[in-house]
Amino acid sequence: MNKKKIGIVAKKLSHSLSPFIHNYWSRNNNFIYRKYEVQEKNIDKFFYNYRKDKRFVGFNITIPYKENFIGFCDKITARAKKIGSVNLIYKKNKIIFGDNTDVIGFSKTFNSLKIRNTKSVLLVGAGGAARAILYFLNQKNIEKIDIFATSIRREENLKKKFKFDRFLIRSSYLKKRYDLIINASSAGMTKKNKINRNILNLVKKAKGVIDIVYNPIETDLLKKAKKHDIKFSGGLKMLLEQAKPSYEIWSGKKIEIDNKIYQMLVNKL
Repeated sequence: MNKKKIGIVAKKLSHSLSPFIHNYWSRNNNFIYRKYEVQEKNIDKFFYNYRKDKRFVGFNITIPYKENFIGFCDKITARAKKIGSVNLIYKKNKIIFGDNTDVIGFSKTFNSLKIRNTKSVLLVGAGGAARAILYFLNQKNIEKIDIFATSIRREENLKKKFKFDRFLIRSSYLKKRYDLIINASSAGMTKKNKINRNILNLVKKAKGVIDIVYNPIETDLLKKAKKHDIKFSGGLKMLLEQAKPSYEIWSGKKIEIDNKIYQMLVNKL
């Protein structure tokens, strides 16, 4: 039997856990989840082939193409339009839709911490994931938001879409205290740059910490939170929670995120 195709698209995907997650959920269904490494110059050709392939149900998108695919979709959801990026593509009645489930994954992560009266936030990073998080924070009417990022050129683009206080490229300008610290960058990831030391020093005064990095499981940011008994959540939860609605749309079936898959992912890292 020819299985229906789903997958993930990026420039490089050697360390992606998405195939493992979706193929675990697909084990009793007629789906196969694959990696599609695509060069930027070939995105239009890839999308044309996707549109024509009746077995190719849909795909996820990760760094650095979350903004590239918006223009190829026939329709995009209101939240994806506001966020300015898509990480989910699917077909419905011959129409190709684009959506953003990063915001769903982050909302589940945020709500699981149960932090009361979150009034001030430090957001590290200004890429696709940060845009989804800013969308959520604005929806929650949290307006005291500082963004720390290394690329000042992203500031003007973010200002057009979201509300925040300051965009900083020097950690010396950070406030002395934030209720919530969120790392939406690759800082702290295995084989990447470490998180800024001044940000680590802010953890002990925070109410909560969220790190979207999932490799390693316990980043330096989370170790610091654990040391000072601060509520925290790592990237595996967000990874699974943003994957869940994608699979449910493609398959038309509800699924549960159980402890088994979480532990299997931990063992793979």
